[in-house]
Formats: sequence, C-alpha cells, structure tokens
Amino acid sequence: MKKTFSLCVIVLLIFLLELLAYGNPSGSERRIILLEVNGTINPATVDYIRKGLELAKESSAEAIVILLDTPGGLLTSTKEIVQLILNSPVPIIVYVYPSGATATSAGVFITLSAHIAAMAEGTSIGAAHPVMISPGGRQDEDEKQNSERRKFNEKIENFASSFIESIAEKRKRNTKWAIEAVRNSASITATEALKKRVIDVIAPNLTDLLAQIDGREVELPEGKKVLRTKGAVVERMEMNFKQKLIDTLSTPDIAFLLISLGSLGLLIEFYNPGLIFPGVAGAICLLLGLVSLQILPFNYAGLALLVLSLLLFIAEIYITSFGVLGVGGVISFILGALLLFDTPESDVRVGFDVVVAATLAVGLFFLFVAYQLVKAQRLRATVGFEGLIDKEGIAITDIDTTGKIFVQGEYWDAESESKISKGEKVRVVKVGDNFRLKVKKA
Repeated sequence: MKKTFSLCVIVLLIFLLELLAYGNPSGSERRIILLEVNGTINPATVDYIRKGLELAKESSAEAIVILLDTPGGLLTSTKEIVQLILNSPVPIIVYVYPSGATATSAGVFITLSAHIAAMAEGTSIGAAHPVMISPGGRQDEDEKQNSERRKFNEKIENFASSFIESIAEKRKRNTKWAIEAVRNSASITATEALKKRVIDVIAPNLTDLLAQIDGREVELPEGKKVLRTKGAVVERMEMNFKQKLIDTLSTPDIAFLLISLGSLGLLIEFYNPGLIFPGVAGAICLLLGLVSLQILPFNYAGLALLVLSLLLFIAEIYITSFGVLGVGGVISFILGALLLFDTPESDVRVGFDVVVAATLAVGLFFLFVAYQLVKAQRLRATVGFEGLIDKEGIAITDIDTTGKIFVQGEYWDAESESKISKGEKVRVVKVGDNFRLKVKKA
C-alpha cells in the first residue's frame, strides 16, 4: 500500500514538473530573433531579413522583431520584404525605434505589413509618395514628353497606392490613411498613428513592447497563433560581411562619392603621370562605384553627364581653353550628380551636401591645375637655348664683333655690338643664328 502511494506521489510530481515546464518554457524554447534595419531599403536588407526568417524557423523562435529606422529605399526590395512578411510562418513585429527614428516611404509599406506594428515615442511614419526629381523643362519643351512623363508618374503612384491599400486591408489597418500617405505624402507621429489604427502599440523600449504584445493573437498563413513574448530571450542577428558591404554600396551618397573619388584619382594621374597611387586608388574606387550602379537603379542621362564631365576635365589638362572646358565639366558634374539616381524605382537621392562637397573638391583641384599652368607660363625657361637668356659668363677671347665666351659650363661663339676685352663678364641677350649668342657687358 505504501509502495503504491509512493509511486502515485512520484508520478504526480513528474506530471506537475512537466506542467510547470510547459506553462513556463525556458528561454531557449521561447526566443525572439532581433533584426536591425537602420538605413535605406536595398537588396542587402532583403537578404538580411530572409536569413533572419530562416534562422527563426530553424530555431522555432516565438517571433521576429525588426527595429526600423529608414528614409526609404528601392521599390523592388520593398516589395520583396513585404512578401516575406505577409507569407512568414513566424510572427514579425516591426518596431520603429529609437526616439527620433522614422518609417518613411518604403518604411511605411514594411511597417503596415507586419503582424504587429509598433512605434516608440518621438518617432514618425509616412511620406510614401514616389519621388521624381526631374529638372524643369523649357517653356517650349515638347508637350508630348510632358504628357508621357505625367502618365508614367501616375502609373507609379497608382501602383504604390493600390499596393499599400492591399497591405492595409490584409492587416486590418487604416486604408484611408495608407492611401493618403502615398498620394499626398501624409506623415504622422506615433500617437496619431495609434489613434488612427495605423499601428498597434506604442512602447518606450523593447522589453516593454514584448510585455505589451504577450497574449495577442496574430494570423499566420497556416492559422492563428497566440504570442508568448514576455520574458523571452532576445537573440540579436547581425548582418554578415557581404550584407554590410552591399548595404554600404547601396547608399547613393557612397556610390556617388566612390565615382567622384575614382574620377579625381584618374585625373590626378593624368595630370602628373607616374604617381601611381592616385591612379590605382582611383581605379578601385571607380570599379566599386560601378558595382553600386549594378545594385541601384540609375538614370542614364545622369551617368552620361558624369562621363562628359570627366572627359571635359581631361581635355582641360591638355587643351588651353582658358577655363571654359573646366567650367563646363563642373556644370556637367553637378547636373549628373542630381540626376544620377533620379528614378521611380527608388526614393533616395544623393544628398545636396554631398554634391556640394564633391563639386568643391573637383573645383579646387582644377583651380590648382589652372594656377600651376599660369605659373608655369610665367616662369622663365631654365633649359635649352631660352634658358641661356640673361645668364652671365666670361669672355674667353677679346670680342670685337665676334669671339668666344664661357657660360653655364660650356664654350659658345658670341657676338657683340661693342668691344669686350678678354676676362670681362658678359650677359647673354639673345640666341642668334648658327647657335651664336648675342652678348653685352654685364
């Protein structure tokens, strides 16, 4: 009887322990994968989120949290990320964090697509209108081109509007505001976003966020799931080297600077052949810049203007144009920089401060080149026959119309209009015919 009772107690204790373990799983069983997207949305971001999703599935993580702070990015990359989130078997929480962060343009699409959309206090979301910064045309510009441009922009806007509306409907968020964000670049704070049902939670930090969403039900492709996030272990996943490199090269400012530095290095090598380092460094930078152009959508007109500026700069070194070619190169350089990434596929551009800095660098270089050229023209010749003018020597013989002198370590035939005695100092006035120097008393 005692043995039976003891056995029942042991079984009961084991059952209770298993029940407690199930009700309060260990940190290793309840993990949160933390991803951080801080910058433009590009192919590296897509790969980073895809790898994070794979890790979450392999480790049976409770959820993925994406810390988001972005000014926007590529439309193609945004679409891929939204598709990953909408079809993810693991709940994804997008958290606009920290204070001062923004979910602008592409960030709006990503935030609205999340299973749980959250923001920290002092953050903002909105301004998802597709951007096109085309130069103003002339009054007599062809109306057909204007009409085609307007139609193209309308197509992009309509696509973005319908895309964000479908995302908002899927997540049962405010579709009216979502459309407003695309068509009128509407932007709101975290408090307004919560009131308008754009987001689900406002949280000051990650710990508070995980506590607030604990017990919430989210809808996954295979069914509904209740989140158990409170007290879960947070595992941060960093970008690998390849992703960081692509992410860096996918920044328009970096791409433009690489192209600018590469061009400047080659120009220095053209100006002073044999330095080697500027040429090698310039070639490397230029090749990395071309890699960036493989990643980012670019405007062919902008690229053509940059190539034209480089050709004009090189021509300025070899052709005396009194600065006309250099000025044309600077103007072409500025226009090329502004237009290089002006495409509907991307809403990020080269920063104006970067354009100014790069233009100043190129401009200062050519001011230096122009100064050196003017300086060289004003300098007296130091070699050849011209280098003998105004040099002093000694008469080796009496010079009565003709004679011989010693100047610059050499003996020369000389002639003079006045008589010069042997041993007197003479000054070279002119180089005459038959290599005879015209001299006078020094």
